Amino acid sequence: MTASLPPPPFGPAGVAVCGDRATRLGLCGDLAGALNEAMERLARLEADLGQDIAPFAIPLRQSLTDLCALVDQAVSLLTEEAMTEPASPPACIDEDRFSRLLEIAGPDTADELVDRLHLDLKHTRERLDEAMAAADWAEVRAQTHVLVSLAGTVGASELQRMAEALNGAAHLRDHDSAQAIRSELLGRLDGLLAFVARQRGSA
Repeated sequence: MTASLPPPPFGPAGVAVCGDRATRLGLCGDLAGALNEAMERLARLEADLGQDIAPFAIPLRQSLTDLCALVDQAVSLLTEEAMTEPASPPACIDEDRFSRLLEIAGPDTADELVDRLHLDLKHTRERLDEAMAAADWAEVRAQTHVLVSLAGTVGASELQRMAEALNGAAHLRDHDSAQAIRSELLGRLDGLLAFVARQRGSA
């Protein structure tokens, strides 16, 4: 007898969730891309085979459409969750956590770590600003994913939260929500860049 699998974890409104929020947003983006590709391939099959494939294509298209709607719902919930969390104090970073990170790196590599971090943050800021201006949603998703990781590593929790929210808006191609987040996120990123710049040579 085959053992039954445990039910998947469900969040609000029956949307399955797993992992942390950044991971879930990334998975949603991957799934949305795969579903869009499946819809395009189905459309090509319908164009090539016409009525011969209709009995199979119609229910399949409906199933794919339903899945796309669930992915959009999941992204909306995750974005709302990120945006409704209580804001952290104004400080751009948890300095104790940053200090512990440098201690773990050790004196021989701490300076290199700070230089690498500053370069990565600067590059991410430039690419993100360009992507936002061009409404390049794929690049916005990519750069916010990087920013979530960098901010989380150094203890910039509020910046991490806003990057998650912007990532969710990018998944939905929600221009208004993305623009509402943009200014404060870039301001906090500039604050983190300034903090890291002050640590260069003194790590």
